[in-house]
Amino acid sequence: MSEQYYLDPTCSAVTGSEAVLGGDEAHHFLKVMRGKSGDPILLFDGKGLRFRGVVETVRKMEIGVHIFETNSASAESSVRLTIATALPKGDRQKFLVEKLTELGVARLIPLRCERGVSKVDDGVLERLRRQVIEASKQSMRSVLMQIGGELTFAGLETAATDKFLLHPLDDSAIGQTPLRSLIDAEWANGLLFAVGPEGGFTDTETTDALQSGFRPVDLGPRILRTETACIAVAAAVLCSFR
Repeated sequence: MSEQYYLDPTCSAVTGSEAVLGGDEAHHFLKVMRGKSGDPILLFDGKGLRFRGVVETVRKMEIGVHIFETNSASAESSVRLTIATALPKGDRQKFLVEKLTELGVARLIPLRCERGVSKVDDGVLERLRRQVIEASKQSMRSVLMQIGGELTFAGLETAATDKFLLHPLDDSAIGQTPLRSLIDAEWANGLLFAVGPEGGFTDTETTDALQSGFRPVDLGPRILRTETACIAVAAAVLCSFR
């Protein structure tokens, strides 16, 4: 599979049939991949465009590329899926972001919950966004999964047309519908699933969500970790659509 490189707008640019690749991506091409002038290269802008070209010039930390093909063909799903979740701890955050990116999730929203265990600050968001880039390169996505700032349920009211609350039956019966019964539904473009922290949503959070228009669903009789539930719902939804 071809290696692709992200055109970070802070240090890279495309002008007509010419591109400049800089920063960490240029370093990776030159020092890790041992790239050189004359090599073919595949670039993407994170917004849906992919560029095929050939390396023309190599400088210390900058690569000049001649582009001979531009296309908007992408690996994006026809369903725009948002996952809003309380972030797990440590390396499980990286695993979550990597797998949601690979599966084709459009947006990840850190959800502030009473039982949440992870602090979300600018440093955390920056690290997670870098992981999105790496996972996008590997999975050949041309659109970066968005990661927004931390929100509460109140902030999710207008985040999507169809909103669902993952709530295990073991926690309480609140009228959950099995996820599999919803897969064939014709969803609008905006689809959001909210996933709670390890201790689950509190009764107050559950009530607030239902009053805000969330529909409760469950993934079966087993209790899943936060990242497992996120990945499971993303796989179930996105693998059902192209």
